[in-house]
Amino acid sequence: MPAASVKAERASSRPSNVKQERASRSSRRVVSSDDENDDDNDEPQVNGYSEDDPTQSGAREDQDENESDDEDDQGTPNNGRKRTRLNEQGDSVHRNSKGKARASPSEEEDDGEGEEDDDQQEEASQQVVRQPLKLEPMWRDPDDGYVAGSIVRVKLWNFQTYEGPAEVFPGPYLNLLLGPNGSGKSTIASAIAVGLGFSLSNIGGIATIDKFVRIGADKGYVEIEIKGRKGMRNTVIKRDMNSKNRTSTWSMNNKSVSMKEVVAKVKDFNIQVDNLCAFIPQNRVAEFAAMTPEDLLVRTEQAAGDSNLYAWHQKLIEDGAELQKISADVEAEAGQLKHLEARNRELEREVELWEAIVPAVEYKTSRTAYMDAKDALKPLYQRFTALQDRNGPMHDLKQQLTAEKKTLSDRRDQADQRSRSKLKELNKLQNECGKQEELLEEQVKKLENIAERERRKRGKVQKLKEEIQSLEERIAQPPELEDETAIEADVTQARQEKSTVAARWDDLQQRLREHADVTAGHKVELEQARKDLEELGNVSSQRLQQLRRFDKDCADVVEWLRKPETRARFQQEIAEPAFLALDIPDPRYRDQIDSLINRTQVKTFVCGCAEDYKLLNKLVNDTPEALGRRARITTWFRPRNEEQLSPPPMSPEQMAALGFDGYAIDFVTAPDALMWFLKKDVNLHRTAIALDPSKVQEADAIAAVTASGQANFIAGQTLFRVSRSRYGRQLSQTSSSSINKAQNLLFEAIDTQYKQQLEAKIQACEQALATQRARDQELSAEQSAAKAEVDACRARMEAVQKRKTKRARLLAEHNALGTKLEGERKRLELELQGGSLEQEKVKAKSDLTKIAEHRALLTLRATETARNVLQLQAHSTQLAIQWLQVHTNLEALSKLSNTQDSALTRALQAYEAKKAQIDELKDDAMHKKAAYEAASRDLTPQQTEKMKEEYNDPEMDVDKARETLESAKAQLETIVIHDPGVIKVFNDRAKQIDELTAVIKGKRAREDNFRKSVQRTHAKWYPALSDLIAGIGEKFSNSFDAIGCAGEVRIGNQDGPYDKWKIEIWVKFRSDTPLCVLTPHRQSGGERSLTTIMYLMAMTEYFRVPFSLVDEINQGMDSRAERVVHNQLVNVTCNGDSGQYFMVTPKLLQNLHYHERMRVLVVCNGEGFPADEEVVTNLKATLKKRLAASRG
Repeated sequence: MPAASVKAERASSRPSNVKQERASRSSRRVVSSDDENDDDNDEPQVNGYSEDDPTQSGAREDQDENESDDEDDQGTPNNGRKRTRLNEQGDSVHRNSKGKARASPSEEEDDGEGEEDDDQQEEASQQVVRQPLKLEPMWRDPDDGYVAGSIVRVKLWNFQTYEGPAEVFPGPYLNLLLGPNGSGKSTIASAIAVGLGFSLSNIGGIATIDKFVRIGADKGYVEIEIKGRKGMRNTVIKRDMNSKNRTSTWSMNNKSVSMKEVVAKVKDFNIQVDNLCAFIPQNRVAEFAAMTPEDLLVRTEQAAGDSNLYAWHQKLIEDGAELQKISADVEAEAGQLKHLEARNRELEREVELWEAIVPAVEYKTSRTAYMDAKDALKPLYQRFTALQDRNGPMHDLKQQLTAEKKTLSDRRDQADQRSRSKLKELNKLQNECGKQEELLEEQVKKLENIAERERRKRGKVQKLKEEIQSLEERIAQPPELEDETAIEADVTQARQEKSTVAARWDDLQQRLREHADVTAGHKVELEQARKDLEELGNVSSQRLQQLRRFDKDCADVVEWLRKPETRARFQQEIAEPAFLALDIPDPRYRDQIDSLINRTQVKTFVCGCAEDYKLLNKLVNDTPEALGRRARITTWFRPRNEEQLSPPPMSPEQMAALGFDGYAIDFVTAPDALMWFLKKDVNLHRTAIALDPSKVQEADAIAAVTASGQANFIAGQTLFRVSRSRYGRQLSQTSSSSINKAQNLLFEAIDTQYKQQLEAKIQACEQALATQRARDQELSAEQSAAKAEVDACRARMEAVQKRKTKRARLLAEHNALGTKLEGERKRLELELQGGSLEQEKVKAKSDLTKIAEHRALLTLRATETARNVLQLQAHSTQLAIQWLQVHTNLEALSKLSNTQDSALTRALQAYEAKKAQIDELKDDAMHKKAAYEAASRDLTPQQTEKMKEEYNDPEMDVDKARETLESAKAQLETIVIHDPGVIKVFNDRAKQIDELTAVIKGKRAREDNFRKSVQRTHAKWYPALSDLIAGIGEKFSNSFDAIGCAGEVRIGNQDGPYDKWKIEIWVKFRSDTPLCVLTPHRQSGGERSLTTIMYLMAMTEYFRVPFSLVDEINQGMDSRAERVVHNQLVNVTCNGDSGQYFMVTPKLLQNLHYHERMRVLVVCNGEGFPADEEVVTNLKATLKKRLAASRG
């Protein structure tokens, strides 16, 4: 934290207890740096923890003790620079041999008692060794050398100066982008910024996206391939731009996305096109020198060094501003509090005195009332005891009657108990009699049951005899059975018929399966042929989709014309455009034929008659009737007359002799109407083509073509246009141009012969399937007849089986009758062998007699018990009458006693009421005594003496004391006593003081938290920043030394707020001038450019961005500086740990350093270029010669 900001807030928030503050810091490890403030300003930096979390304090202390021992062994690095530490008074702080800070004399005097604690803290504190800046290198693919986020490929189409698709493949290290002015070098830099979603302000001079589309084109795009992270594929970002509506769309890996997603992806790779420290296009070179030092610091933090530098800095800015605001608030509110307390302090002692006198006078008054009430209690007690003695005899008689009443009640209860006991015994005997009655009934039912059993046994014997007689009769008469031989003969015959019918059925099923296999084969063959034909149709569909991207109106009209109802409106077939209907069977001629048909001709609809031509224009171009909107298409019609065509310039024999393969019309196939258009309008029948240019003698070919007037011919990849002047001698004129790759006819040809074969095959399969369907009906009828025959045979077989089963059942039933007869005879024998029931009947009658006798005995015992119960109940009734008499006497006596006791009760109530009043007065006096003792405890001797005088004053009462207290409070508020709001004002001010004290306490705590947060963040941010700037400064100075100049990089305004910290670049280009800060006006343009590239090169080793770019940074440099810059740039950017670097320049010096890792990208522009292979071969040969010359 800056010393200035710390000093201002510490004056108002220094802890009152110095020992506690230093003891709380003695257990924490403090990070020491070269430019820290004194020990009071140092704030602990705890490794890996936040001091805002109290739950981790113990773990931090243990960890810090262990870490401090380890760090002592690491030693202290020698940074080569020493700085003097200052305390808050500005005095220097000297260090002893152990590295501890020793305070200045003024500070030691101020600390006083804390000197011993300071020594203990300094002995316990450990210094943390500042480690050199170590950056984790970006991941680099070992296969191709690219770091994650670097650019692998850039593709442009209709982007500013680029027309056709142009691709750039930068290398993983230094990329030297060369080319003359206006060739399109800076366009590639602009494409990178536009294609990655950065603001157009980073490019300059262009406000809308449509300005990036090539003039004359409606659409364009930029496609950038970014190297993926380890194990991830590359990311391809494409931006399609539309110049008509000034819009653009985005895709990522062929998936449509929003610009927000693209920006997030680019940010994830830490690509910073908007950072001048990483990306300087041509129009922004001067902006680097014009950038404020504060902004340069922020941009440097974002692009290089520790990844947390920028976040730390922003946190320091926010927390530092908040800390200053809180400190100012605390200082202002502390002054207000001091003013309020000073106003009240003078009269507070008077208020305190009377606040003690008031409860003292209240206690005196309460104690007097207590003593008076205590004297009035004694007469009331004496009257109560006299009345109590007079009523004594009556109370004795009342007690006697009460005792007698209780005795009679007890005797009556005992008699009732004995009566209840006998009654229970009687009930038991009666229950027993009831049980004997039930036993008698059971015995009677038993005798009745025996008689019933005898009757059932006689019936069962009779039934068995009848069943035996019936079985004997059935056995004597056997059943009538069908002849078994006849049945077996019928079974054999039925089985033979079933076998014959089954054989015919199986034969029919076999024929049905064979028929189904043949039908299935035809269906499979038909399906495959249709599928193959559909695939051929897909080629046409693909062409239509390509046409839709090319011209939506044209594609919509094609689909409209293909509808049956649309075709019916025209007299003849409308030929679809050549883009769809033209085929080039031999793809070797595609580029040549494509060069002869322009973009308008390839989209032209050809009509067969004038009526169709007019109708088509009316429905599509003139009205919205066809598509629901007016479209714009090209239509064509000419009456067909082959004789009106210009004849070919050469005969077939002449063409062969001159080395031509044929006319262009010979290498295409199309519908007749389209072929007429290609001859009449495109003249394909008059353009000779030779794929091998070595076979064609250009002079002879030109002479042959000139003889017919004018025509074109193609030799290899060159188109020759031969014409004759219309003026003067009408001399022939010949021009040539290179043929580019096909732009319009990019499709594969449709094999019409194969298509016809597939259609014939489909027709044959359909005819075969029709034949199979007729055979299906014949086989179906034959199957129905065979099924009826099988059903009849099955019915006959079932009837014979039923006859056989019936005979076996009847025979089995007759054979079972003998067995059943034997069983019935055995059952009858068992029934007859059973004994008689007479003995059981005699025993039942004997038991009946015994039960009757026992029942008579129980009846006699019950009668005797009932007599005893009646006697006991009579005795109980007599005792109840005696108890009732005593109870009546007691009630009468109680009424008389209550009348005489009413006076005694009133006397007792009066006594108890007075005693309760005395207790309340005593409690009130004790509470008031405690209140006045508490109020007078802190009084001074003079105040105590004054309080005694007022207490002993007989004229002083409570009202007078309270009036005096209010007067003192009113004087405290400097207002007159008769103000009715005096007490409220006083209380409000006291409340305001309390609230303000609490607010200040809270803000001091918040101020302390922010101070700690700032110091913790500063302890992390400043070492990392200073190490980064030291490293950049060292390389920057070395680079300037190499060219005989001087330069330094410093951190400026370190004593100011964090948002005012800055990076100052000091340079000197002449020996007779001092070091000066780089500004946009002091140095020349070349000097600013040199300084810029030197600073960027110094940052290269610390870059966290995957790639950086500078565009024409060498403008204005002299050749010596430019050579040194280039050579240093090669050494720095071709280092194994360097990222991707782009250097854009229109010129280079000779004999510059070359490194095998750098890639030279040469941008050329013009109407025609040699083949790619020739360019690469020539460039490689040139580089080899240059390299050999530089080594030689």
